[in-house]
Amino acid sequence: MSLLLLFALALMADQPKVGELERLGKTGQDFLVIGLDAPGFDQLSPKQKILSYYLYRAAIAGNDLFTDQNHRYGLEIKDLMEQIYLNSEGLDPPVREAVHDYLKYLWLNHGHYHHNKHQKYLPNRLTPEMLRRAAEHARQRGARLKGDRRKALGLNYPLEKPLPANETLDQKLKRLEPHIFDPQFEPLQVNQKKGDDILATSFVNLYHPGITQALFDRLEPAWKARLNVRFHLRDGQPEPQLYRMGGIYDRYLETISHFLKQALPYAESNEQRAGLQALLDYYRTGDEKKFREYSVHWLKSDTVIDYLNGFVEQYKDPRGVIGQFEGNVSFVSDSTLIERLADSASYFEKKMPWPEQYRKEKVSPPVANVVNVVVETGDSGPNSPVAYNLPNYEDIRRDVGSKNIILLNVEEAQSEKIREQMIREFYLPEFQEDYRAFDKVARKWEVYMHEVIGHGSGRPDPKLTQDPRTLIGLAFSSLEECRADLVALYHVWDPKLVEIGAFTREEQPRVARAMYIGYLQGTMNRYRSLEDDIVREAHRRGRQLILSYLVENNYGARVVQRNGNYYAEISDLERMHQGVAELLGKLQVVKSTGDAEGATQIFDRYGTRVNTTWRDNIKERAARLRIPDETVFVFPQLVPVLKGNEIVDVRIETKEDLTAQQLRWSRWRFNTRIPAE
Repeated sequence: MSLLLLFALALMADQPKVGELERLGKTGQDFLVIGLDAPGFDQLSPKQKILSYYLYRAAIAGNDLFTDQNHRYGLEIKDLMEQIYLNSEGLDPPVREAVHDYLKYLWLNHGHYHHNKHQKYLPNRLTPEMLRRAAEHARQRGARLKGDRRKALGLNYPLEKPLPANETLDQKLKRLEPHIFDPQFEPLQVNQKKGDDILATSFVNLYHPGITQALFDRLEPAWKARLNVRFHLRDGQPEPQLYRMGGIYDRYLETISHFLKQALPYAESNEQRAGLQALLDYYRTGDEKKFREYSVHWLKSDTVIDYLNGFVEQYKDPRGVIGQFEGNVSFVSDSTLIERLADSASYFEKKMPWPEQYRKEKVSPPVANVVNVVVETGDSGPNSPVAYNLPNYEDIRRDVGSKNIILLNVEEAQSEKIREQMIREFYLPEFQEDYRAFDKVARKWEVYMHEVIGHGSGRPDPKLTQDPRTLIGLAFSSLEECRADLVALYHVWDPKLVEIGAFTREEQPRVARAMYIGYLQGTMNRYRSLEDDIVREAHRRGRQLILSYLVENNYGARVVQRNGNYYAEISDLERMHQGVAELLGKLQVVKSTGDAEGATQIFDRYGTRVNTTWRDNIKERAARLRIPDETVFVFPQLVPVLKGNEIVDVRIETKEDLTAQQLRWSRWRFNTRIPAE
């Protein structure tokens, strides 16, 4: 190799890996992988950087925990493929590439079910015969593949059938083969179809195989409402297993707790310190009261460095109750505008289009921050949200408030080329000018209002004795995401937004038009990732409900065909606004009264199925342009600067691609060393 080539390769290795890194899929359409930067981290104080580092390590320590929650063999399959890849030198290049390709999908989806579709996906190129060849090659090179690897992976709960004491590699491959290659075997991770036994037909690892709805109904009500639990089947009866130290996932929680303890001395406020301690107590005992304490301290902590760590969102539970692990670390950016929106929360609450008894009488301004995220793991990354509003406990929202976080660097990470392709292909000519000019500001304020005045709005009927989430169950997450979207669509017309500086009075009608057409057409554009006619993911079910409700009830929105293609069209903005108000009022009444049947009926009617003719047309057009279905992220790496054994500073680097980052995270699974290389 020439010196010039070596020099060029060295320069490439040092180039920041930010922006588009790679595309995955047979035609590059499945995933767009973007390297993310976190501008402003270098300006933090050393103490803030060190706090970030320990919280960063705590988030990484729980990453694989979510993979196991997704399926009882999910982590084992990922471990198998990682061991094969790490020992693949000398393997036939097509086989090695097929292994690597499938492994990337396992990383991005945290297992062998699509993160948003909740359906099993199959390898693009890998075959059972190729997997056997690759596994045997890796075994000969010293990879640890045979035998029970569950203990090494930190899994301490029994399977439905005990593994052989000395399971051979061939036996392991035969056991895992249907999970990897058979589309009919355990096809759905989460099934919420009306009439089905949603527990028996969902294969997420929150319920042991064999647990049916009838069996589960025998449990005490208190267990049915628990956030941090897995249900095992023992002697024909469901048995709760708590996520706690000394219980299920003990080794993960010990490692997470180690880094949370290291973070304690660097906490920026007494409130943040108390939250960290409550979280540590929660992991030690499994007592959900401690997580509630942590949640209150967290939302009261108005600090520069923020984080999530715990069993938080409930999208993967078919009942919508059990939490899945996620971790993140972020720091505050310019939050001026969102703080003005938060200060106006009481104003917007009074103008909500639902019965007065379901409006909050007193609204404390919620904490609202725009942040740059440093890392997201588990349920929040690499497939990242653009924002979140927590905590999910309805009584805490009512009595204390909520916290709204907008992920600025995630929101702004996009390909301008793809954006322009989407506008030209999927938007009618008469909407393109407004959408091109105002889609970014419309999307920003859609997210701001969704999180700040959407999720935090409304109150339950005083007669309710249980959280509406528990009463409504499987449809709650979809209902809540839909309701928050509708709040944004409803209030985009309000003069208060002009007053706080969101946009000018002259721009407001065009921003509203861009938001409405972007919402309708954007919902249709997501059809490109559907393999059947069913929408399963909570946010997407909410969007589908709004589109279908407005179109089918003639609320100023239509789907039209031009030149053989299908487009969303707005015929009457005022009429559409009326439809948004009507639907928002209905959903709030359903939520406030805990009306499970009402929630199920409206989602079965409007939010579950798509028009397959529209879907096929959208898929064909997206395929022709090679538009990626999903955007996922590689996060910056935090590197400690040591003086002796003490961290004195932390620098941020963007040198990793997806493979390097995910393999490092796997190495760090139970590693508590500083630095850990």
